[in-house]
Amino acid sequence: MPPGALPHALDPRDWSPADRFVAVALLAVVLAPLVAVITAISHDWAPNGDDATIALRTAGVLDGHLPLTGMRSTAGDGEDVSLSTHHLGPLQFYLLALPLALTGGTAAGIAIGGALIAAVASALTVVWARRLGGTLGVGVFTSGLLLAQWAIGAEAMFRPLNPYAPLLPTYLALLLLWALVRGDHRALPAFVVVVSLLAQSNLAFLPLAAVLTLAAVAVAVRPPRDQPRARVTRAHRRSRRWAIGLGVLVWLPSLLELLVHHPNNLRQFVRWATSGSGDPIGVVAGLEHLSLLAPVPGGFRHYSQDLLTTGTSTGTVLGLVVLLLLAAISTGWRVPRGRASSAWPARVALVANLGMVATASRLPEWPAAPYWVITWLPVAAFTWAALVWRGLAYLESASPRLPGRIAMPLAGGLVVGGLAASVLAVQPDWSESRSMSTVARTTVSGMGPGEGRAVRIRGYGFVPTLGAAPAIAWEAHRAGWEPHYLSSWPFEEDAEYLWTATAPEGSDELFVIDSTEPEFRGSVPGTAREVSTVDLAHRDGTISVYREPGPAARPGQ
Repeated sequence: MPPGALPHALDPRDWSPADRFVAVALLAVVLAPLVAVITAISHDWAPNGDDATIALRTAGVLDGHLPLTGMRSTAGDGEDVSLSTHHLGPLQFYLLALPLALTGGTAAGIAIGGALIAAVASALTVVWARRLGGTLGVGVFTSGLLLAQWAIGAEAMFRPLNPYAPLLPTYLALLLLWALVRGDHRALPAFVVVVSLLAQSNLAFLPLAAVLTLAAVAVAVRPPRDQPRARVTRAHRRSRRWAIGLGVLVWLPSLLELLVHHPNNLRQFVRWATSGSGDPIGVVAGLEHLSLLAPVPGGFRHYSQDLLTTGTSTGTVLGLVVLLLLAAISTGWRVPRGRASSAWPARVALVANLGMVATASRLPEWPAAPYWVITWLPVAAFTWAALVWRGLAYLESASPRLPGRIAMPLAGGLVVGGLAASVLAVQPDWSESRSMSTVARTTVSGMGPGEGRAVRIRGYGFVPTLGAAPAIAWEAHRAGWEPHYLSSWPFEEDAEYLWTATAPEGSDELFVIDSTEPEFRGSVPGTAREVSTVDLAHRDGTISVYREPGPAARPGQ
């Protein structure tokens, strides 16, 4: 190769029309994550609430506090402390650690890490769509992916909130399962990683992760009749070794946790799952959420806090019709001759939707967090793409290779779709983020550099505890303090270094008060002095922070 020459695959001059089409599709699917993270950085976004806890747990990876468990779960919360459980793994923390390190530990690193997860999953979706269905497959399934990006919103493509990380990887997982059905062993390593991220991110996602895993195992043990058992080659063995190696790697922290903590998280999960706690709504009520499969008002829509409450009976009926249609297609009913494989995406979609029905049936009567069913949005988008794919099988002229007169206009349409997914998606409430960041930065600026000293941060009330205190902890960590802000957990966990109870004697103390909850003002010691009071940009009221320096604090601090 001459000096300065590009490899064949990277040199646009050597690309075929199909290569150019795929390149444009790749551009289209990374637009929304790219725009989301650029917008976040331009708004000087910084983590607060659970985002800040995830950022601090990720920073712990760089500081030597290697996490073995995921975020705390609300399982058993408020019912029985003996059922306290974590989500199943810390994979997301490790994925975010490298971008955080490369950006010097800044908030931008966390946002870039979240966008990278979304962008890589989106790009791999295009790659696998081409492998499975040529440029026609790219057109159909990239359109579904762009619809999923529009639905989940800009926040889900950069914020580290743990329910957001596996959303676009879930769409990819469905394509990878289709590839495994087709006998493509190359899909196995990636499938292991994305399903592991889904399973570890939130306990509510376990039914979907479980059904996808069981389907993959069933395919491996008993290949479909239209895909005869292939001879095991060296490439097959290499893919299996990679899958096993990556599987062990991404689950290693959770496996080590079984030996480190007493009781371990697996035992706590089983204890919670078998306790009979809560009051699940059941399958019949769960089926009402099939409205998310229907493209009608009250059906498929943007992710919002009322995702579980604004469905309509019309949407539910249409969603049930879509599910029954998937079931009919999955039987191979009226498949055109020679195109039996066209039904497989619908079969994958049916499996995924059954997993979501299982999730919905386990929702409690109250309160139910809308993000517990957020994965239904990418599943629904894949479902429609699968139905379109099945319908195209009836067109005799349909071919995996799109003719140029169709490919290039479609490529332009995909770019327009990528821009629409960026611009028309629901945008974050920047005023709320700005309020929490201002509280945190003003407070830490008044405290000065930490130089390794500890600070205990106590929030009183809803927003101070769940929003402002973690934001202050993040900024304090950035300024060299050792923050302690988490409430104590009833059992051992690997975040004890963040507990308020583990702060050394004589630590500085911060007290965070919301003016709309004056009843907590009496919790502030009379000797504490005010270090910041910030008017909230997103609602009425102020957040005030008071500081009581420890005896080791320098004069004037």
